[in-house]
Amino acid sequence: MLKKFNIDILALFETHAGGEKAGKICQSLGFEHSFRVDAVGQSGGLWLLWKDGCGSVTVVENSDQFIYAKVSDGEENIHVVVVYAAPTVSRRSGLWEKLSEVIQDIEEPLIVGGDFNTILRLDERTGGNGQLSVDSLAFEGWVNDNYLIDMGFRGHRYTWRRGRTEQYYVAKRLDRVFCNAHARLKWQDPSVTHLPFLASDHTPLYIQLSPTQSSDPKRRPFRFEAAWLLHESFQDLLRNSWNNAVSTPHALQALREKLKRWNHEVFGDVNRRKEELLRQIKNLQDLLEVNQTDALLDSENTLMKELDAVMEQEELIWYQKSREKYIAHGDRNTRYFHTSTVIRRRRNRIETLKNDTGQWVVNQDELEALAVGYFQRLYSLDDVDATVERLPHGGFTELSREEKLRLDRPFVATEVVWEGSRLRG
Repeated sequence: MLKKFNIDILALFETHAGGEKAGKICQSLGFEHSFRVDAVGQSGGLWLLWKDGCGSVTVVENSDQFIYAKVSDGEENIHVVVVYAAPTVSRRSGLWEKLSEVIQDIEEPLIVGGDFNTILRLDERTGGNGQLSVDSLAFEGWVNDNYLIDMGFRGHRYTWRRGRTEQYYVAKRLDRVFCNAHARLKWQDPSVTHLPFLASDHTPLYIQLSPTQSSDPKRRPFRFEAAWLLHESFQDLLRNSWNNAVSTPHALQALREKLKRWNHEVFGDVNRRKEELLRQIKNLQDLLEVNQTDALLDSENTLMKELDAVMEQEELIWYQKSREKYIAHGDRNTRYFHTSTVIRRRRNRIETLKNDTGQWVVNQDELEALAVGYFQRLYSLDDVDATVERLPHGGFTELSREEKLRLDRPFVATEVVWEGSRLRG
């Protein structure tokens, strides 16, 4: 497994080894550095191993159930907490509270992962009595209280299994990886892969913070950006670009092309404009330290107004993409909406599918072929007779003349206002 994947940091649980034997094992795995919480007899064991290339690693705190380390490259820090929760509830007592103390004040990227020995939802196990245990509810409370984000997974649903026969077979998702909002914004497309079960009753978890992914910008759908409405030239563009002489579809197509060109040439990249304004403001304020003139103060005021407008546009962009329902006017929660967008995009992305032979497919071209093949079979003529049987006998009921006239009637302002207020809840 280590030969197949390029691993910088490795965490091992339930090692059942300690002392000199543990040291020799760490060296044989090809890692220059390690920190071990050795097993007591044949129970437990928690190791963290890392290579020179991942930067400076400092173990900040540890116990028999977790290791907290800080990874630094000299410019930024990444906080890593590997967890091996004890298999019994009594031995796990106090673990969630202790972990909260460790991570609650971290305002930098944080990764928390390992074997938590409990589940969050009923669909994370086979069988069961239909309700979550008190320990699972406490685990859920810990996740929510610390605003942790589940990084998801690809591959098998369960990470632990036991039983060789159908009667005794049990499987659960006991292992997972969380991160905080800082990490989610830094790495927007991380992947956690559940590898095959091999020598353990737990599946290994392979984490890639920045996996190589290809995306075709030509495939991105064109969407109206609500932030355009805040730009001073948008209303004139819309007024001058709409053509009443052609049909609505053709007018929309022509407007679409003009909007794409205007977005690229005039509206531009909001983040780039914000960074440029911040740079100009900093330079101007440096000058004000030396010479306080009306011209400089007026320039600062103008730039601050431009920055405020750009930040309002930025917030509206991320709010629109996040699909959140409510926004408090004047409350700039751009990071929250940005994080919501990243999470939604990840949930909507299909990263792996199982083909007809039961193999997991991750190649983009193969995924597309699988999807196309599925819908081709779904809408083929093979089942046309069965489909016809489900249609209403005697045809569909025809609309009355009054109903047709009502559908053709133009919208009125009161209807639009009523529907808008109804959508807002």
